[in-house]
Amino acid sequence: MKNRKALTNMLFLLPSLSGVLFFYMAPFADVIKRSFCDDMCRQFVGIENYARLFQSRSFLLAGKNTLFFILCSTPLLLALSLFFAVLLTFTNDRQAAPPACPLCYLLPLAIPVAALTGIWNVFFDKYGLLNALLDHLGIAKTDWLHSEASMLLVIATYLWRNLGYTIILWLAGLSGIDKRLYEAAALDGAGQKKQFFYITLPLLKPLGFTVSVLAVLNSFKVFRDIYLILGDYPNKSLYMIQHLLNNWFTNMQFGKVTAAALVILLAAGWLVLCLQICFSMQKRRDYYG
Repeated sequence: MKNRKALTNMLFLLPSLSGVLFFYMAPFADVIKRSFCDDMCRQFVGIENYARLFQSRSFLLAGKNTLFFILCSTPLLLALSLFFAVLLTFTNDRQAAPPACPLCYLLPLAIPVAALTGIWNVFFDKYGLLNALLDHLGIAKTDWLHSEASMLLVIATYLWRNLGYTIILWLAGLSGIDKRLYEAAALDGAGQKKQFFYITLPLLKPLGFTVSVLAVLNSFKVFRDIYLILGDYPNKSLYMIQHLLNNWFTNMQFGKVTAAALVILLAAGWLVLCLQICFSMQKRRDYYG
């Protein structure tokens, strides 16, 4: 009976497993193979593609910009969203926000990227509303979309689009914390600050890992906004990894594209592993005191 049940389970999983092998694992294996071959995959070149990759100034620039954006935008998003989630929770007598509010939080995600790029051009173009206001005040105009300040605009756009969604995730975690813990802490003389650091944060750490990973993954989607506004070659401060891969693919430099894809995969995996280790170490520290 056990063997029959195991066979039934395998047959049930077979369609999904076949799809994963055919649509994901087989192309991934082909990418690994192509990273060690020339552009047309006719000749084995060893690690030459990887050597050319790290000698490329474009790759180093794109990697530095992408890393800078992730390290700046992700902590800001996590901190701001947690602050507003805690504020909403306590101001509503530790109850979740009204049913209509989550829909409002998700509205920025529902706005099409094309409409967002139009807003960018209206406000931040060289002849946009912001420069018109500055000119009226006697301040020199700035081409915001082609200056170093453009990175700040991208970070602000990322925060605006993802803040509401992340707040909802934190609210879900906060709603699962037993109110009696706060009542007991208040009876012992703990203020709201101590309650936050000794009750709220430790109990949100399992959710914090998931939210952090989602925030990092969503940070890669900002490429769409930059590409639609500024095209293949934006300002140097906005030249991301996705621009590089897109340009190399257009120029049929498949060897470097596949090598870069594997390097980015390893870097993203290393980042997620570091986050997991940090949260696991903190969990052990909380457990053992």
